[in-house]
Amino acid sequence: MVGRLEEAAMPSITEALGAEGALIDLLIGLGAASIQLLRAAGRPIPSPVPARGVLDTGAEMTCVDRALIQSLALPWSGAALASLPAHGGVTIAAQYEISLEVLHPSGSARDNLTERDFRILEIDLAYLGYQVLIGRDLLARCRFMYDGKARRFDLEY
Repeated sequence: MVGRLEEAAMPSITEALGAEGALIDLLIGLGAASIQLLRAAGRPIPSPVPARGVLDTGAEMTCVDRALIQSLALPWSGAALASLPAHGGVTIAAQYEISLEVLHPSGSARDNLTERDFRILEIDLAYLGYQVLIGRDLLARCRFMYDGKARRFDLEY
């Protein structure tokens, strides 16, 4: 008898859609390079901060709210043009390198989706009901299903 290789189960998050859409819990922290610089200087490393994010297939790049970035004192890493219809069109946005962790509802860290060096844009978002807009740059590493009829979504990574 020939044995079959079974696919390892990939972590997934299945949740109800909120009023703002497909919302997930995250931790946002310093990128690996910033942590390395602080360690070399013997300075304390700020703990990652919790955030709420919305999954948005219409966004090319992940964006983080300005207040969250300021609370971590993230070092600036450049600027980029961003087309933001909700913010009045094309604007220049600051870029930062962060660590981003999608928290799995099980509470098990091994089921979290973690990115150590992840480039994001700084945009005012909190007034929309979330602090992070998860774009296709992260969603490209996942399977995302939005089931409007059932009012649920599934994110597998």
